[in-house]
Amino acid sequence: MKLKFLVIGGCASAALLFTAVPQAPAAVRECIAGSPTAASYSWDFHQEANNLFRDVQTDARQIVDRTAYLQRENGDAGLTWISHSDKLNQVKDEVNDMSAKLCRLAAIRRVLTPWQQQTVDRIAAKIPLMVDAADDAISVGNKDQHTLWMPAYQKYINDLYDDATALNQSVGEAVQYATVSRHYHELRNDLGLKASS
Repeated sequence: MKLKFLVIGGCASAALLFTAVPQAPAAVRECIAGSPTAASYSWDFHQEANNLFRDVQTDARQIVDRTAYLQRENGDAGLTWISHSDKLNQVKDEVNDMSAKLCRLAAIRRVLTPWQQQTVDRIAAKIPLMVDAADDAISVGNKDQHTLWMPAYQKYINDLYDDATALNQSVGEAVQYATVSRHYHELRNDLGLKASS
């Protein structure tokens, strides 16, 4: 089963068409120029991006936790494909969620600050890698549910873990920068200082 990428309204988003249960119908998420969030209606796209960065970081952190569990438990002969597929389905849902957020970020990218644009680009570079690794892990597990200890399966889990860790770190730095920057501007206003030129 291969993943398909849809390009609609200038936004590339992964329509994740994989599932860890072969009989289950695949859900398709289309990206149509990005769905606005609450901050969109006030035209505060910078704050909207910061909120989306925080949400992407949360998803990435959850993927790190789930894949770390799979890495730890991979040597356990009693661990079944069902428990692996449950975790991978959760990872798939989180990657789907990040893809939707990336779609919105791509839609507003042109009005963001340069550092926010760089963060969007880092997210856009990692999500397809995570989509591929999750798809490959699910495919291997679906083909042979008794070989979860095989190096190929372990590689996909390790790739998911590494990509989610890198994404968590880089987006976390952007979230931290946004928070510090907001506090800085609030403090300047509280002190009655003029905006620096």
